[in-house]
Amino acid sequence: MRSFVISIAIAVAASAHAGEIIDIHDIPVPKVMPKPTPATYDPLHVPAYSSDAILEDVWVRTWLLLDIDAHGKVLRFKFLNHPGYGLEPIAIAEAFRVSFSPALDNHDKPTEAFALWKIEWPSHDYLYELWGSTQRLPEGAFRGDPSPIYRLRCQGSGPLNLTSVHATLRDCRSPDISKVDVEPWVYADGHREAGRSHDHVKFVDP
Repeated sequence: MRSFVISIAIAVAASAHAGEIIDIHDIPVPKVMPKPTPATYDPLHVPAYSSDAILEDVWVRTWLLLDIDAHGKVLRFKFLNHPGYGLEPIAIAEAFRVSFSPALDNHDKPTEAFALWKIEWPSHDYLYELWGSTQRLPEGAFRGDPSPIYRLRCQGSGPLNLTSVHATLRDCRSPDISKVDVEPWVYADGHREAGRSHDHVKFVDP
């Protein structure tokens, strides 16, 4: 069995782009990975909130494994981290809302690809009290070193900073790659279908 190392772009909703390297068996390596199109992707866009997420005032992050065809269309995806709080229907809509420039193979021909996709809901009241909006992050949210958002502690890392304007803890979870062969595929109409995406996935050092 052959093993390929694929550099998968992690497109991050309401944040910046990042990258990881993933070892995937029996999947050819795209020469160029898909990228979200500007017409369908705004890095400062904040997805809609569920009533439970608003009432609990929680910070939530979910990771998806997207299956993208040679035209840059998302065919299906898997939850690698479930968001909870009634946010799954919103995550499904968000996943299929974005289109991509196609991945390219070694002959510069469009090809299918997998990509990790992160969707993040900052604390509803945190956004409103600090920025006056819960639909889009202002540019200033990422200014400074570190930025106001990245100064927040992660959930499980310690107590709330009660001296801040709105005390909250970020959801800083990484994608749970062990879920790749466990979770069902989710389709645009909401139905789910069991099936493995590939034989094995693991993070490796860049």
